[in-house]
Amino acid sequence: MIKIEVFKIVSENEMPEKIIKKISATIDDVKNIIQSSETIQETKVEGSFRFTFKHSAPTDILTALERAQQVSFVTKYEHLPILDAIEIIKLQGKFYLKNIDYIRHVLNEYRTIIANQNDSIFYTRIHGFCYQKLKNRDPSIGLSIIVEHVKTGDITDLFARILGERVRAVRTVLQNCEFDYIYNGILQHSDPDYTERYWDEYYTGKINYVFLKHALLLGYIKELLYWHYRIINSITFPKLGPL
Repeated sequence: MIKIEVFKIVSENEMPEKIIKKISATIDDVKNIIQSSETIQETKVEGSFRFTFKHSAPTDILTALERAQQVSFVTKYEHLPILDAIEIIKLQGKFYLKNIDYIRHVLNEYRTIIANQNDSIFYTRIHGFCYQKLKNRDPSIGLSIIVEHVKTGDITDLFARILGERVRAVRTVLQNCEFDYIYNGILQHSDPDYTERYWDEYYTGKINYVFLKHALLLGYIKELLYWHYRIINSITFPKLGPL
């Protein structure tokens, strides 16, 4: 489980009790969602393993569409921001999120992976690529990925199961969130169906806790997609060059 650390610009003793309780309740909500998603991840692998890539088909290792998908996903994943601090500042007797701009940035950066189902790097599409290559045992028809444990040998099917459980865990997290509201009602679009709610949560300050909950969970989603990234990164060239 990711470690959620809370750093405040002011001490809790200076903050009103109601704010402390609301932040604590938000963090508890995040932890409960993570815990429920972790129950799905039953398959474990201990020790070291490696990926072996085989391809003997009369085609490129990746199609043009796959190559575009892989490069886009790797460059996106490597720069996905993570919220690891909640900064609070006191201004004219009231308390505000000091790093609200960064929180909005975190939320925006994950949209193509968790919300836009038509995007090639939407998480289920990324999983579909990895799963297909792991299940392909005939390199003469296309890329085949084999996972070899240093002690027990071929664990490809087991690893494919792990990836599937992680994707279901991502889905569980998203089902307990409201990213549609955040993206389509606030950050990316202005859907009038959400205007009344947004108006209320904006001037009452409730939107701060909505932003916090979702931004904190995104770091966990990034962690869940780590092995998808590792597979794809191994076959993605070139890497980001220097200035």
